[in-house]
Amino acid sequence: MSKLTPYKKLVFQNIENALSDLNAEDKGRYYICNCPECNQHEAFMYKNNKHFIQCNRENHCGSRMMLEFHEKGDMSAYEQNIEKQYPNLTTEQRLSLDWSNRVFSYAKNYFKSEPLDNGYRGLSKQVTRRFVADLQHEDIVQHVFQKAEPLLGKDYSNNSWMCKRNLIFPLYGEDNTLDRVLLRSSIDENLDPKEIQLIFNPSRETRDFFMDIPQDAENVVVSESILDALSFREVDENVGIIALTGATKTRQVKEYMAEHKEQFAGKHLLVAMDDDHAGWKATRDIVNTIEEARIGEDWVAFDYASGTKDANENLRQNRKEFAKTYDQISTHTKGKERGMNVEYEP
Repeated sequence: MSKLTPYKKLVFQNIENALSDLNAEDKGRYYICNCPECNQHEAFMYKNNKHFIQCNRENHCGSRMMLEFHEKGDMSAYEQNIEKQYPNLTTEQRLSLDWSNRVFSYAKNYFKSEPLDNGYRGLSKQVTRRFVADLQHEDIVQHVFQKAEPLLGKDYSNNSWMCKRNLIFPLYGEDNTLDRVLLRSSIDENLDPKEIQLIFNPSRETRDFFMDIPQDAENVVVSESILDALSFREVDENVGIIALTGATKTRQVKEYMAEHKEQFAGKHLLVAMDDDHAGWKATRDIVNTIEEARIGEDWVAFDYASGTKDANENLRQNRKEFAKTYDQISTHTKGKERGMNVEYEP
């Protein structure tokens, strides 16, 4: 008789932390969660057996794991697990990073948000909720800054300009650990600059781009910001997205795409940087890598409507036309061979 492979074990303080960390969605008799192995939102956990989780992607992952819970009276296994995740951080930093990760995950799933639930920047609740947390009030943001001070090396909790930045875009590394966050404000949308980035994992070079590519995605958009990338999700719920955190930050994206070409095999790439000088330079930079490394099936640069310079602006001004252009370009791309010419502004 063949020997059964033992289940992997995941250690949490309690079931509430597990549901938060795994991005659990209540489906009645069970939860749909992020698979800790493949990171796809396709694992399930039955409510009558919360010590077991299994990935539903049997032909691609199918991992099965046991959950262990250690309350405050028995924290040794929990602390050892955190130490393995973040070996180069101090104990204080590890606890701070773990706390921040759980708070952002919980806020994304359970905090009410008037801006996100009512079409923030033309984006639906279904699209934003997986990527954005709304901390809602300045005092909550202040508390987060107090807890995160060991990671940030600076106390922002008494800075009202920072504490108004209630919208949190967590950015995760390849091992699904929190790397950095982008902060914006719906409390005061006139704050300048509109977006601030903070590194939350000072132990290594942190990832500086967002990525979410469904297994069966036909198209993958490479865009200049997360809001632009999510604009494409509004018109194609299955499109893969790679979002930079600025036009000059192309190095890590290029390295990742070249090193993981298999992820893009058979997929059609749409390069959608801003229609300005920095965006044109970023487009050239990324396209050169796509061509040199022969990444994906083919590629095309996205063409915005007249008077708009990025995808989110295009979506908000004329959603119907934006969707039509996306459909036409993605269909046109599939009929082309590699090496299509794209004319750039001088």
